[in-house]
Amino acid sequence: MNDKFNKKEIKIIDGEMYYYGFNLTDLAKKYGTPLKITFLDLIKDRINELKSSFDSVIEKEGYKGKFIYLNANKANYGGLEIKEALEHADGIETSSYLDLVLSSDLIKKYANNKLLYSNGYKDDNYLKEILKVNKSNIDYTCIIDSIDEYEFLKKYAKNLKIGLRVHLPALYSEEGEVIKNDRFGLMNDEIDYILADLKNNPNLIISTIHFHQRGMEFEKDKFLKNIHLAFENYYVKAAKLYDSVINFDMGGGTPLSAYRTYDYNEFASVLIKELKSLASIYNVKEPNIISENGRYTVKDSVVNVYKVVAYKETDRDFNDPKNTKKFYPWYILDASLLIALPEMYALGEEILIEPINNLNNEMVEARLSSITCDCDDVYFEKDKGFIELPKLEGNDQYVALLGTGSYQNSMNGKGGVHHCLLPEEKDLVIYTKNNKLKFLVRSELQSYDDIKKLMKLDIEK
Repeated sequence: MNDKFNKKEIKIIDGEMYYYGFNLTDLAKKYGTPLKITFLDLIKDRINELKSSFDSVIEKEGYKGKFIYLNANKANYGGLEIKEALEHADGIETSSYLDLVLSSDLIKKYANNKLLYSNGYKDDNYLKEILKVNKSNIDYTCIIDSIDEYEFLKKYAKNLKIGLRVHLPALYSEEGEVIKNDRFGLMNDEIDYILADLKNNPNLIISTIHFHQRGMEFEKDKFLKNIHLAFENYYVKAAKLYDSVINFDMGGGTPLSAYRTYDYNEFASVLIKELKSLASIYNVKEPNIISENGRYTVKDSVVNVYKVVAYKETDRDFNDPKNTKKFYPWYILDASLLIALPEMYALGEEILIEPINNLNNEMVEARLSSITCDCDDVYFEKDKGFIELPKLEGNDQYVALLGTGSYQNSMNGKGGVHHCLLPEEKDLVIYTKNNKLKFLVRSELQSYDDIKKLMKLDIEK
């Protein structure tokens, strides 16, 4: 097991897994399972690690722009998580009307020197809130995604900083099949129209060219291709027309790695050297680099821990008397994997699922099953057909889901009614305050009364 994990948060000591310095088995025994653990300080570490990497490379390369870290709230709407991210990030990126309302309130209350950017599709409520926020003292920028948004803002906004989100072309397979595509961003003719029209609209001040870097794993060639497309085709054009264009805004794309540590100095170096070279070639200013981060900020900060409550073998096939077919025993957990892992099942996000104790035992090939009555509520490594788990020898066995901090809350409906009426996990937050370690139970294991209230059973027809 030791060789499997190079990720610095994970350590195996005397057959037990430690995550971020904490013995997960001890926490599971103390607080009970199913248990969700949020390591709040890891959010701070992630943000400061990326900022430090960029700042050091910027100084080393003599780069004239600066690095700006924005937290994308949508990855995790936990209140403590957002406040922690806001404290250490340079600002917030929002994606909806209510997200903007929330974020502007937080900045006014806790961090009035922070930046606020708006992205995503903007309905009438979102656009009206943009006008309202722009009249406040917040340093605010609206990233325009459509001509309709632009026409509304040029009609009603006053002294509003804007950015243009550019549409990057689809990714194709060698056979010509579309691998990835999205609806976001302005097309070439739309950008040309806006850049020309802005000369007649002094109340809109263009400062930013924004693109979205698809994907969560760092693939250097694809990464540089998108950098060149966005910079050469759009940033250069805008910067030559308007001195106010100073930001190159990359949404997503910060590398994640489930199994290993990653050298973020290398990531920063690749990006900064490329932008420095491109700025020199095209004779434009070296832009500030804005990085909008969601998964990167919060993914590693959460671990779910479950207990194996039953063992079952289904290794007989009456049509196969010689038992030539391979069957695996089931380790049944006290939870639902479908509830816990919507990001993995829906989006293909890689999440580590590992035993955390009895790791010195003999390992057996098995499969995990949830306690629900759903045959799809299972897990095994697809390329193998099984997962290696310790042989059960009388001691309690625990399994952890590592890196569940992004999108799980919103996708599985935190605080809602769940599959087979399974109760939501106990929610434990671990953090430091005034250099002292704190353990906060944010919510207990969901009770029947909690569920009954959510179901509105007291409403009479």
